[in-house]
Amino acid sequence: MPKILVIDDEKTILENIKFILELDNNEVITVSNGKEALEIFKNNCSNIDVVITDMKMPEMSGMEILKEIKKMMPEMSVIILTGHGDLENAIHAMKEGAFEYLRKPVNADNLTIAINNAINKKNLLLENARINKELLEYQNYMQGLHDSALKILLNMLPKNLPNIPGFNFLVEYKSCDNVGGDMYDVADIGDYVCFYVFDVSSHGILASVISTIIKSFLQNIEYNYRQGINRRRFPEIVLDLNLELYTNTAQNIFASLFLGFIDKKTKTLYTVSAGHINQYVILKEGYTKLESTGPILGVFNDATYNCSVNHLNKGDKIWLFTDGVIEVSRNDKTFGDENMLKLLQDCKNYSISDTIKKIMQATEEFSDGSCHDDTTILGIEVL
Repeated sequence: MPKILVIDDEKTILENIKFILELDNNEVITVSNGKEALEIFKNNCSNIDVVITDMKMPEMSGMEILKEIKKMMPEMSVIILTGHGDLENAIHAMKEGAFEYLRKPVNADNLTIAINNAINKKNLLLENARINKELLEYQNYMQGLHDSALKILLNMLPKNLPNIPGFNFLVEYKSCDNVGGDMYDVADIGDYVCFYVFDVSSHGILASVISTIIKSFLQNIEYNYRQGINRRRFPEIVLDLNLELYTNTAQNIFASLFLGFIDKKTKTLYTVSAGHINQYVILKEGYTKLESTGPILGVFNDATYNCSVNHLNKGDKIWLFTDGVIEVSRNDKTFGDENMLKLLQDCKNYSISDTIKKIMQATEEFSDGSCHDDTTILGIEVL
């Protein structure tokens, strides 16, 4: 049963309106004083559906009542009663938020229609307010997840690359607004230098979760190697990681990985690439393309991986990067693998620091500075 608050200083009008509204099965509260009406509304606003108030009253005008009610509950529908020739004030009331104005004496049919429309509008406004509140809460929640994901990923990044005699390392990592799943690391595991980059297909908190799984798995390489486990079994490491992801993640989530080992004594390079984009060794003369040696991680339970073997010489530079570098775009054109290779060859006599600067400059100019994915560039130089 709708509850309606009616305010008018004329007793006869109050009784007539109450009679009309109760015939339509409404609960009616009548008040002849504006201040008393506001107190009643304040204590019962959640139960009142519509307020009807006269425009001209001695102690508090209908306009003042309207403004106070809108302060307490913006969604409340207020119907203004006006006398003949008071059209200007009625229009002003509408501008202040009144739902409608009715001229006295009030027509029963017009009043019924106005009441029904006012209730419908109030309910619609309250529903919109509820949806907006939930949307804001959801946005705050998602922003919290985004911030947490970014913090997790940044905390997993190595603080410094190791100092290993015979090698020089440098990395450039750039996170875009939409948190991606790029990760890299370099480790000294005794007889070998171990290094990797990987890229998770997802974004946000899911990317950080998958990155944590992969990162934790790869961190065990040094321990396992020192225990005599996985010695020279580099493809099996990636095979085990693939099964780990396949078993514990959704099938539409995958990652690419480029994992490498360098024998410190012989300068032999062993690499396993799980669906990762082409990486390169830039030589004094020419280059070596390090292509994928198996499928992406987490999709195929029967995947197999091979190991590529190459010999390194002094001055050779290994370049690892994620697709965020070569997939920067402008006007539907991407920077691409060919441009990346040409840039690396043009910079073969540059230091890895200067080369990285050239790459970042070229890709930023190509894309006009837009960033749609994380970018990682890791350079390794044989000294």
